[in-house]
Amino acid sequence: MEASTLKPLTKWRCDVCGEPIESVDEGYVTWHDPAKSGAPYGFKIIHQGKCDDRRANLSAALRDYVGTDGLAKLLSILSIGPLKTAQGQSPRVVGDLDELVDFMRRVQTPYYEEARQRFSEEEVMHDFYDSNEVAPYLQSRLKAIAAGD
Repeated sequence: MEASTLKPLTKWRCDVCGEPIESVDEGYVTWHDPAKSGAPYGFKIIHQGKCDDRRANLSAALRDYVGTDGLAKLLSILSIGPLKTAQGQSPRVVGDLDELVDFMRRVQTPYYEEARQRFSEEEVMHDFYDSNEVAPYLQSRLKAIAAGD
């Protein structure tokens, strides 16, 4: 796919059926209730209605996690913030930080969703074998991975 034809943060791959989710309005996010496990986990992006994950017991529109307000919601999963902490509320606990960060990148980082489909390819793994933890996720690198450059 040519890099100029990519439109990041407009399409996602369904974690249930593997088919494309063609718009933010077709997508839904599911996860497991932190009250039952002590921490939210199992974040999935799915087709709304068509691919409901019956095991997950919390869900929201994908649109709720895209953009600047979406980032604020995502960050509140990681931390209740200084205002709530000052009021004596307990800090948050996340079940699987890497899983949550992957979900955050999928909905907030341009070209990540397109590039992550190629992360397990030998060529991509080789290109980033000795890189630091930042390099693969920079915009220029994600765009190049997504485009197959």
